[in-house]
Amino acid sequence: MFFVGAYSTSFILLFILHGKSSASLNQAKADLPRNVTNIVLVGATGDLAKRYLWQGFFTLFRQQTTVENTFRFYAAARESLERGQKKIDTILDGSLKCPDDEHFCIEEKSKFARVTQYLTLKEEKDYHLLCQRIANSLKPGEREKGRIFYLSVPPFAYAQIAERINSFCRSKVDKSWTRLVLEKPFGSDLTSAQELAQQLSYYFEESEIYRIDHYLGKNGVTQILDFRFKNRDLFEHLWNKDHIDRVEIVLKERNDCQGRTAFYDHYGVLRDVMQNHMTELLVLVSMEMPDNLDNQTSIQENKVRLLRETKPLNRWSSVTGQYKEYSTHYNDEKAQDKVADSQTSNTETFAAVSVFINNARWQGVPFILVSGKQLDERTAYVRIVFKENVHKVNSASVQSDTCSIRQIVFNIQGEKLKKPGVLLSGFLSKPKLFLPLHTLMLNETGEVFGCSVQSFHALIQNSSSDAYTSLISAVYHEQKSMFVGTEDLLASWKIWSHLLDSFNGVVPRLYDQKNLDVLDFVSAGERLEFSFDHDGGSCNAKGVCSSQGKSVNENYYCKQEIFRAHRMVTGINLQVVRTLAANIVDHALKAVSQKGTFHLALSGGTSPLLLYETLAFEAKLFPWLHTHLWMVDERCVPFTSEESNLNLIHKKLLQHVPISPLNIHPMYIMLKDGLCNPLDQGAEHYEAELKRLINNEQLDFVVLGAGSDGHTASLFPRQSSVDNEDKWIILTEGSGSHKVKRRMTMTLTLLNKAKAVGVLVLGEHKQGIVTKLSDGEVDVWNYPVTGIKPDTGDLFWYIDDEALGRH
Repeated sequence: MFFVGAYSTSFILLFILHGKSSASLNQAKADLPRNVTNIVLVGATGDLAKRYLWQGFFTLFRQQTTVENTFRFYAAARESLERGQKKIDTILDGSLKCPDDEHFCIEEKSKFARVTQYLTLKEEKDYHLLCQRIANSLKPGEREKGRIFYLSVPPFAYAQIAERINSFCRSKVDKSWTRLVLEKPFGSDLTSAQELAQQLSYYFEESEIYRIDHYLGKNGVTQILDFRFKNRDLFEHLWNKDHIDRVEIVLKERNDCQGRTAFYDHYGVLRDVMQNHMTELLVLVSMEMPDNLDNQTSIQENKVRLLRETKPLNRWSSVTGQYKEYSTHYNDEKAQDKVADSQTSNTETFAAVSVFINNARWQGVPFILVSGKQLDERTAYVRIVFKENVHKVNSASVQSDTCSIRQIVFNIQGEKLKKPGVLLSGFLSKPKLFLPLHTLMLNETGEVFGCSVQSFHALIQNSSSDAYTSLISAVYHEQKSMFVGTEDLLASWKIWSHLLDSFNGVVPRLYDQKNLDVLDFVSAGERLEFSFDHDGGSCNAKGVCSSQGKSVNENYYCKQEIFRAHRMVTGINLQVVRTLAANIVDHALKAVSQKGTFHLALSGGTSPLLLYETLAFEAKLFPWLHTHLWMVDERCVPFTSEESNLNLIHKKLLQHVPISPLNIHPMYIMLKDGLCNPLDQGAEHYEAELKRLINNEQLDFVVLGAGSDGHTASLFPRQSSVDNEDKWIILTEGSGSHKVKRRMTMTLTLLNKAKAVGVLVLGEHKQGIVTKLSDGEVDVWNYPVTGIKPDTGDLFWYIDDEALGRH
């Protein structure tokens, strides 16, 4: 019997022609160079190494050691040689397992121990000595195949270790490769991920870096692409927005964070599992299938393309919670570390997120991600729920004992279904069997995913290999598709970054295992919200406030006061903004009921950003289809510029609401002769459009801000534009501190015709102007915002506690 692969065809034919015996062939094998793979585990005595990594290396050693291939393992850590060697001996003796004969396993463990040695890896000179030892370990008849450096250390150490490996430990043997394996987390936000990726790129090529997300090695995860590929003739035509109602990706745990809050408080559930594990699951379910699963490049390209098509998340895409004992665990751990000052942490231990993909296949389909600690069960799965758009003509085909939910479930782990596998409801075509799956559950009873067990076609895995064993094998065999590349890593962080930033200071909802109903949530378009509102209350324009389930105190309610002889709403910024949003909605509904349209004018700047997001995701009753949107002012830059007010409003509001493009009225800043060229008469054209469309020459509602220098709209202090009484729209110039000088703006004449004006002032940096305006001894020439005095309409000031100096 001849084994093709390790020998050239001519070599084997030579033995055939000469009629050599098998003994002669075996002798020839022995004469061939033996390939040696050197594996260095940095952090070899740590918990992860003890629980998973050494077992993975042991399995690789058992499966891949042949006459042609062998391994040498170097256990590296910071401990002294004597202490470290004792730890490694203990780990190898107690942690290594064999699934087969125990007596044989003892012999295998002994062989593994003989090719494993400990060494201290702490200083730069230690790396030099390590690699000298590797080079000198080659025996006659051996050649080095490659080197694997597995870094089971904190990410802050990656760059320095990578630099030292590159300087001292690269093989000088021709065709010998070097691979660097890294554990998550790969940064805590987009910036840190970019910095780490750049640092590593100085020392290693992308093809040499293997970022491990251990979820990609789980049996239940590796089956997703395999199932989709082998059953594409049955399900590919269903795998789209026309047939799929939603996709649920769930990872729940019973355990809490006790003992590891120092780590968890820095990451939370969003960074710990959603940005990485659950995003990878989303990609595997939704990416376009390659023509061949062996095409590693095609798989990686399709992953990156899908991530780039995924919409970035915002604060309205998610709801968060924290189990009630988390702060206790957090402060207990700080006390043990002798860190003073107990405090409350806002780290989320539960989150639900709604993700949308902007492509033809998935447009409008919500991917609902749910994960948390101290929940009702330990489970992980991906569930595709199909629309109820199949109608049975033959009533006899509808079986009373068959669940009507059309679904496919990729079960990864769980308590009810302990083995990973694929479940398909009976209404779907029976899938093809594919190794290593086989049918099971035929004699099972009970209910899973809302249906009787008997209503599913079930393909359950037999394989018991753990994730790290699979991934270590994948590193050795260069299966790059099972790892996180730099491009997909950064694309994923771009999706999550804004959401993570927006949750700074947001208090998560408290829950415990006896009261998980408080975490129930509903989806409304692209917004998620809890079913029961336990947030603080809001005030309407008349000053009526409600607590909505929380005790009323100065931190959670807004109140009505007087500012410059007009009504003022105060409180924390979110409640002030919600009150303004509610006032706008009231005016919109009233205007539409009376005359069929609502004319809203919005300004740029930073203060209204929270308002625009609130209108986009919380104002459920807003009559967008009957609303005309006007610009209070615009900077003389292209609309694609980050400085454009319209671009800002589009990102924060317009792209999220069903407003007609025909009802959006940009200012005419760019016509024939360039940006804001007076010869184009853009201001005059915009004024003419306003007069043609608004009734009684009145805007229904205008949202303004107040600059630190007292400007409003683009009406700046001590400029002739402040005194203009003849025109509605004019060109103006910003002050010296403004990046973009040239502007187009509404005048006080038009603004004061409005039925209602809301002036929004938020933030500590506005204390100075609020104090100045409250003195009363100011004039419109020096402080244009004081010129806002509606002729017949209402003026409301919305000023938060920080701007008022109330902390």
